Amino acid sequence: MSNNSLIPYSFTPGAKAKAQEVNANFIALAEKIEENREYTTSKIAETVEQIEESASESENKKADKNLSNTNLLTNCVLECPNGVVTVSENIITVKSGLKLMLPDGFNSDGTVKNIIYEVEEDTPVTTVSNSELNCIYVTTGGCFYATAYYVCEAEPKTKQGVWYKMSENKVYLYKTDTQTWDVMQAVVVATYKNTSDTVTLVETAKPVRLLTSNDRMSILNWRAPNYASPVTQSSSGTYTAKQSGYLLVSSISKANQHQCVIINDYWYYVGWSNTNTAVRQATMFPLKRGDTYYFYGSYNNNYIEFIPMEGDL
Repeated sequence: MSNNSLIPYSFTPGAKAKAQEVNANFIALAEKIEENREYTTSKIAETVEQIEESASESENKKADKNLSNTNLLTNCVLECPNGVVTVSENIITVKSGLKLMLPDGFNSDGTVKNIIYEVEEDTPVTTVSNSELNCIYVTTGGCFYATAYYVCEAEPKTKQGVWYKMSENKVYLYKTDTQTWDVMQAVVVATYKNTSDTVTLVETAKPVRLLTSNDRMSILNWRAPNYASPVTQSSSGTYTAKQSGYLLVSSISKANQHQCVIINDYWYYVGWSNTNTAVRQATMFPLKRGDTYYFYGSYNNNYIEFIPMEGDL
């Protein structure tokens, strides 16, 4: 017999080996090899299963790469393989392949509810000339324009255009015939101006994506003033901010002449003088979409300018 547990027989040099003992040794080795193979295969399968479970857990914890199954995203452009819009004179064309998440309220568990919609073909929208900052919006029934776009909680005091109310996750369109804000499923994809039947100042919605550390500077700049696009306004008018930005007010005061800006019914003093010498002072106020404002003062030569934010639509 053998002292090695792997084989049953051992042989002495020069001694004649029996065939059945040699065969028994080979059989014993073959059985051990097969046993090791089965054990190794089992361990490999077990390891692979653990790796797959770990990868599945990690996948569930990280952000959804498709961005379409999230419970947080709404009112946005998901994809624009052919761009968002193109412009030719007074026509804005919404591009095919544009994929959107149309706001539709909330689910019973409190998560946002959306309608995923894709524009099947290039859709032209003929715009009209006016003095407004207009918008292009997309619904399941087509593409249209409106004379304003508001994102705010309070109902806009200016009765026109499209209004997105975040707390309801709903979009409203003002109907002039009924003088009501009616709910619709839509996403605003661009804002623009049309003067003399020519579209200018087009700003398109950007598709959503995961943020990276390289986005920090862009995010910081979103609230910065866009000094290249100021809009001069009359000190005698009442306005509703159609995008987020800053209100630059410059006024001249004489003795006991108060100059004020009223924002959402709150009064803010801009300038005041306790002498007869005229004093010019300037102040800048941040505004969000939907804020209403007007100027109140008893002296002329006042100057108002609206400066939009870099990061607004």
